Amino acid sequence: MNKQKKQTKEVNSETKDSSSLADLATNMLRNKILDLSLAPSEHLEDRILLEKFSYGRTPIREALNRLMSEGLVETKNGRGAYVASMSIWHTLQLLEAYEINERVVASLIKFEDNGLIYDLKNIQLNFEQVSKNLDLLAITEINSKFHNRLAKSTGNKFIFDQSAHLHNLVRRLSYFVYRSEQVSTLEISSQLPLINNHHHKIIKFIQKIDRKHLMKVMNEHTNLFRKRLSKIIEGKMDSELNFSTIERNY
Repeated sequence: MNKQKKQTKEVNSETKDSSSLADLATNMLRNKILDLSLAPSEHLEDRILLEKFSYGRTPIREALNRLMSEGLVETKNGRGAYVASMSIWHTLQLLEAYEINERVVASLIKFEDNGLIYDLKNIQLNFEQVSKNLDLLAITEINSKFHNRLAKSTGNKFIFDQSAHLHNLVRRLSYFVYRSEQVSTLEISSQLPLINNHHHKIIKFIQKIDRKHLMKVMNEHTNLFRKRLSKIIEGKMDSELNFSTIERNY
């Protein structure tokens, strides 16, 4: 009996260790995709990933499967895994879905969600801190948390799941915009105050239970993102966005 318990404990321990490594590998690869260290459409060959990242074949494959379900990894004709592409067409489609999602969230936020204001204020404090440090990946992560908390307050699981999925994809596009703006310190320093201002207005209108102005500012917020992206790609309508200026740091 004791031997059976010991064997069960060892199996559970191995399963937990494997799961932990898969979690670490997933987070690592996700960040490499989001910060464009792994470029759009790049072939994710097992051999190369194993050489660069010491997680083992099983955790890496599990990570790729998870990221495939998130839409950050794709297959091409059943031949291996690739970083999801970011063509102009893909980007416009993503923006359209993102803007519609934000309008739906704004129209359904439940003002009676008691923890909403508290959570948003804390998330915003973190957003302002990483903004000061210009930690771009953290900026995209915490901004996503801010908007997903809004989606959660709708009380609709399907809207929340859709919002979380879209914001995970938008994070990569957002990083590209921030990194491109960072080339000009003046450009990025002028955008961050606008974003922070929108966040504060969103919190204020929720506190005032003002749906009309809440929807207006959230619409302005999504339009700002579209304008920033348009400014970067203006006159460069190639089949793929140009990521050649992004540093590859892995």
